[in-house]
Amino acid sequence: MTTYEKELADQLAQRYPELPLPQMIAKLTEIGVIDYSRCKTLSVREYVNALVRSGCKKMDAMWKASEKFACSYEYIRKCMYYYKDINLC
Repeated sequence: MTTYEKELADQLAQRYPELPLPQMIAKLTEIGVIDYSRCKTLSVREYVNALVRSGCKKMDAMWKASEKFACSYEYIRKCMYYYKDINLC
């Protein structure tokens, strides 16, 4: 972690000590620290990749993602192929 990341983590822990991680992420999104559209893309990519790792064909996994996230197949395709710089690891 960078100095900035550590400081932000410390400040958030002091200000919101009772918040569990999911609520902390929601709070950071609410105040604009986390880019919501990049989070959506990351969620889609990780969901599709998990299905592919479990043996599902990529196209089928992408269709399942469009159903799960209630969006178009084109949006899923854009998340998978257009945004290459957004990955969990």
